Amino acid sequence: FLLAMACVDLHAMMEADKFIGAWRLVSAEFRTADGAIAESPYGSEPQGLLIYDALGTMSAQLSQSGRRPFAVADRLAGSAEEIKSAFESYQAYYGRFTVDEREHVVTHTVMQSLLPNWVGTEQRRHYKFKDGRLILRTPPLLIGGRRVTGELVWEKLRLARE
Repeated sequence: FLLAMACVDLHAMMEADKFIGAWRLVSAEFRTADGAIAESPYGSEPQGLLIYDALGTMSAQLSQSGRRPFAVADRLAGSAEEIKSAFESYQAYYGRFTVDEREHVVTHTVMQSLLPNWVGTEQRRHYKFKDGRLILRTPPLLIGGRRVTGELVWEKLRLARE
C-alpha cells in the first residue's frame, strides 16, 4: 500500500514538474456553448507568456499582437479610447499554482490581476500535455457579454544551448 502511494505521489510530482518553465502562447481559440467559434479577446495572432516556477509561483500575460501605442508615452496620460483599447487587448495576472494530476486540473490562485475581479479567485484550467505542448482549457468565462470556453496552446521556451 505504501509503495503504491509513493508511486502515485512520485507520478504526481513528475506531472507537476512538466509545468515548470516559461511557455509561449501558440494559439487561443474560444467557443460558445453550442461549439461556435467566438472572437478571441487576443485576436487572430495572440501573444503570451506563462511562467511556472518550482516554488509554486506563476505569472501569465496574454495580448493581441500589434497593439497601438498611446500618442504620448505616459501610461497615465492616455485618452479614454487608448486606455480602453489597451485594457481590452491585454490580460495579466500572477499568483500561486497547484496541480491536481488525477483531475488534470491546474489551479491558479490569483494574487493580483489587471482585471481586479480576479484578485483572490481560483482560476481552474483543465490541462493536457501533447506533442511537447501544454493545452489549457478554461471553464466558461464571461467575455464581451458572452459565455465562452477557451483552449490555449502553449509551447515551452528552450534555452539556446538546449
